[in-house]
Amino acid sequence: MSQPRAARRDWVPVAQTWVRDPEDKEPWRRIATMPALALNLAEQELIGPAAGRAVCTLGVSDGMAALALAAMGARVTVADPSQSLLDMLMIRARIIGVELDFVQTELLDLSAIHDRSFQLAYAAQATRQLEDIDRFYAEVYRILGPGGRLIVTEYHPVRRIWKQEPGHPRAECSYFDRRRTRDEDELIPDPNAPGLTLGRFDFSWTVSDHFGALAAAGFRVSALEEVGDVHQKWEIPNLKGLPEQLVLAADRDGD
Repeated sequence: MSQPRAARRDWVPVAQTWVRDPEDKEPWRRIATMPALALNLAEQELIGPAAGRAVCTLGVSDGMAALALAAMGARVTVADPSQSLLDMLMIRARIIGVELDFVQTELLDLSAIHDRSFQLAYAAQATRQLEDIDRFYAEVYRILGPGGRLIVTEYHPVRRIWKQEPGHPRAECSYFDRRRTRDEDELIPDPNAPGLTLGRFDFSWTVSDHFGALAAAGFRVSALEEVGDVHQKWEIPNLKGLPEQLVLAADRDGD
């Protein structure tokens, strides 16, 4: 029986504690006591109790989620191709007093990780530069044990198509244009790795791409949330009213 319309949750606002102070240059220092700085309300609900669970975070990103999960009592392994980012996160973990394990590996080839090693996998902003999300999700399925869950958080694909110019938003490309090439003067600096860029190609997968790839890997998509609708300070056009983040939960059935 379907829920009454008023009982449905159309979208999830970003938790107030997750709205970071732009003047706070090192929010990771407070993550041990404020995990909501890294995990929005939808993610917290979908993760559930973390203590004692074996978790793999796929990609360092800003490292906040891995630190938060470890502070919540999870046994966290971080997988990323960049040794410099792993080293950065290792130092931060030591400073705030949490333990992390690390695996340097390409996200499209997780062969360094044994089958069925984890109960939970978490991937934030990990797929933008992956040219084959079918392969990525198949690898994640392999490293999850029966009944395991994958949480995927992405800057919402619908926010990726706009020209980076002030004023009324104008589309730069189609929502369905997956492979976008940047000119040399358009390369975006990597905020987590000074001196490096995020690359010439941006694979901006649609919501249906994620669904199709997860299903092909064997996952059962159990939740989809669209989180927040405010204007982010770093966005040049005002995208207020559009969803900020896409959060998916996908489960591996028990054997």
